Amino acid sequence: MLNFVLDFIYPENISCILCDKPIKKVNTYSLCKDCFKELNFIQDGCIKCGKPIIYHSLEKIDICGCSYCFNKSFYFDKSISCIEYSDISKSMILGFKYKNKTYMAKYISNIMKEKLDLENIEFDYITFVPLHKKRMRKRGFNQSEKIAKELSKIINIPILDCIYRKSNTNRLYNLNRQERKIELKNAFLVKENINYANGKNILLIDDIFTTGSTVNEISKLLRLNNVNRIFVMTLLTKSNDNYIKAEN
Repeated sequence: MLNFVLDFIYPENISCILCDKPIKKVNTYSLCKDCFKELNFIQDGCIKCGKPIIYHSLEKIDICGCSYCFNKSFYFDKSISCIEYSDISKSMILGFKYKNKTYMAKYISNIMKEKLDLENIEFDYITFVPLHKKRMRKRGFNQSEKIAKELSKIINIPILDCIYRKSNTNRLYNLNRQERKIELKNAFLVKENINYANGKNILLIDDIFTTGSTVNEISKLLRLNNVNRIFVMTLLTKSNDNYIKAEN
């Protein structure tokens, strides 16, 4: 009887956060083994944009730049992403944003924390990409804010909610890099508490790094307000379509 009660209170199995398959509660990030194997955790990422590096020659091993960063200027110092964007990995974000699976913030922040443990960066505050108030009312929450707050609890570094989204920009997923840049121009403002960031290092949280246009626009604003160093962190990044394929 006691074992029955304990099993009811502390069940041996829970569900995978991606496919709902029953799993043991000790499974990493509450993922089943099949889903976990499908995730490409980024190990060798570009030290600037964080996108996966594919070396096309054994004689040219240089992660100081990549084909995506070439001839581009970023206002942030470094972007870090945890997992490569794919059909399986994007379901983590889509379920979170559009199916109200807000508990995903806990697992995403744990993944980010473990990635941060491998990075040699120090920062004073965590901030996040804001939503416009109209989109916030429609969705009910800001996924980047929820991730940032969970991460703040884990690593004990405070949140600085210092960025305001002035413009309700169009959705960006069908726009190219230049179109995104135009759409996002002057879309953000700083709040009065930005003075706390003067001379400080900030970690900026978003869910996906696609072209980097959104975080770059915010980074420019932070830079203009005397932030010392700016680090970007996302769960996912999309691979660059122009990567040079590895030689046979």
